[in-house]
Amino acid sequence: VDDYHFLSSNQLSPEMIPIYTDHLTVRALRGPQDDYFTAEGLQTFWRKEYTVSSESDRMGYPLQGPKIQHSFGADIITDATPPGSVQVPGDGMPIILLADSQTTGGYPKIAVVTSTDQDRLAQVRPGDRIRFEEVNISQAHQLLMDMENAIRAIRKSMMLLT
Repeated sequence: VDDYHFLSSNQLSPEMIPIYTDHLTVRALRGPQDDYFTAEGLQTFWRKEYTVSSESDRMGYPLQGPKIQHSFGADIITDATPPGSVQVPGDGMPIILLADSQTTGGYPKIAVVTSTDQDRLAQVRPGDRIRFEEVNISQAHQLLMDMENAIRAIRKSMMLLT
């Protein structure tokens, strides 16, 4: 978000207000156990669309869609699960862990959603569709800097509005 336009009244300009739809692409880094999945399983995850299950809550979003194939089985030694982790249990259906999720888990993590996309992800409803876009660590850092700049611009506009 490079250019900000501010209204002279006491409100943000429309360009600064997020628009939520029922289709979301979230950016994610490869997970720490991405080697636990077959090449086909990785392609499935990164190229296919998933639907948010009606079983979703603040702990996580179970997803419905094409199954992801494991290469070494679905169990790992209990490991940290930061918010945004995408675990894939034995049934091959990914689960995105959210703000109230457990802190550790025993399923391999295929990806971790960037912190910049986790707020948008939290607005998703059951039945909405999600795709994953792979980013590297440099891109994730740039996304974070862009988000921080956008927050500064919003703060600045709020000061101008008072």
